[in-house]
Amino acid sequence: MSETIEHWTSEFLASTPGELAAQRVGERTGALLVKFLEGACGSALDPADMERRNITDGIAIGLAPLQLSDVERNALPELLEEFLTELEHSGRLSGGAQLGAYARQTATAHLLKKQVRRATAKVGPNEPCPCGSGKKYKKCCM
Repeated sequence: MSETIEHWTSEFLASTPGELAAQRVGERTGALLVKFLEGACGSALDPADMERRNITDGIAIGLAPLQLSDVERNALPELLEEFLTELEHSGRLSGGAQLGAYARQTATAHLLKKQVRRATAKVGPNEPCPCGSGKKYKKCCM
């Protein structure tokens, strides 16, 4: 199975869309695609039998734990969509375009989400108002 994964990846990188993607993503493009497919397929699944749940695994297990540069992180959703679509066009993966669109959405959600931190601690309704009035928050500024 790892031979299939590496063959599919190198074939994509040799194509025009793959060359353009490698220019956008960087020198680790092939390695990232291999990690994605390894995460998606695990040790038993043939890459040609991938489904939506496998795409999620490929992103969560194969890519999310990696130390990604900002360029890689931002380019991965589009790269995965192009890769899976190209696999369908080459006859290797049935439904690759649909899986690619799903991979783009999932990768965007998993890899590009930002954690928002509050600048101040949350004030409960029965705590003193932070404006300094001395009243309870629910009676003052809430």
